[in-house]
Amino acid sequence: MENVFQKFGHSQNIIFLLGIIVYIICLFTITDIALMFFATYVVACALNPIVDKLEKKCNRKIAAAIVFGGFVGGILLMFLPIIIIGGKEIAHLAAQYPQYVDSVKDFVMNSPVVKDFANSGGLLASITSISKGGIYLFVSLIFTYFLIVDRDKILNCIIRFFPKKSRKRMREVFIISDEKLSRFVSGQFIASASVGLIMIIGLLILKVDSAIILGCISAVLDIVPIVGPAIALVICLAVTYKLGWTVVILTAVIFAIAQIAENNLVKPYVFGKFMDLHPIVIYIFLFVCAKYFGVVGAIFAPAIAADTCVFIEELYLKNMDE
Repeated sequence: MENVFQKFGHSQNIIFLLGIIVYIICLFTITDIALMFFATYVVACALNPIVDKLEKKCNRKIAAAIVFGGFVGGILLMFLPIIIIGGKEIAHLAAQYPQYVDSVKDFVMNSPVVKDFANSGGLLASITSISKGGIYLFVSLIFTYFLIVDRDKILNCIIRFFPKKSRKRMREVFIISDEKLSRFVSGQFIASASVGLIMIIGLLILKVDSAIILGCISAVLDIVPIVGPAIALVICLAVTYKLGWTVVILTAVIFAIAQIAENNLVKPYVFGKFMDLHPIVIYIFLFVCAKYFGVVGAIFAPAIAADTCVFIEELYLKNMDE
């Protein structure tokens, strides 16, 4: 019995249990901030290997600035076609079918939901929410940059909170966590790229002029669960409706095939292979994170699953085995 208590009283196990408690408290009390910092940590883990390679040729701050600038620029370039094509097609649709646009507008403006929204000060709340989102985004970018530049300093500061005999082990755990999260980004890229590739091939077969751009839009928006694919589908249908209803229906079928292939074949295999996680674990975290943390939680569910499993395996299960 005494040996059992000694095992459970091991310093690493105590630290692990305290960490789990703090982790859960943070997730459910400051959800937005906790997810924001986790998202920036994931992005930093993905960019760090590139910065490490570039650091061999120049100063780390310069390397971080180049990589971070390229990342932000790439994000803006990815969303630019969505804004341009989506705006043009919606304007074209409004010009071609003004009666439908007027009907939709009247229906929306006269709906009880909109009236309740207007009477309850919903506009002010929306403006406040958008402003808060902008502040979160700005802080996330700054935080990501400093996580990249001062990675070693930040890691050393965190390690100092652990007992001396555990610091080496904790450093190894954090390095493993970084590698898993970096693989998550790679896996997400492959999964989204599979959607884009299927859409490009299908739309090229249908002889749609904007097949490549629409495929890229579908791939980018696929990152956001449910909402992103829905927006991508609307844009694809808006572009192809002028080619006839047959093309529109076939476009919807191709889009459905792409989503089914990604969610049932590509994602379980890629995330399972890259992150060494069983698909069941990924789906459990996906459902739980989507329920309690919304869209952002659903996006980073595989990363949260990987990070949680790493700390459980390295700090608890291995100690129990020993």
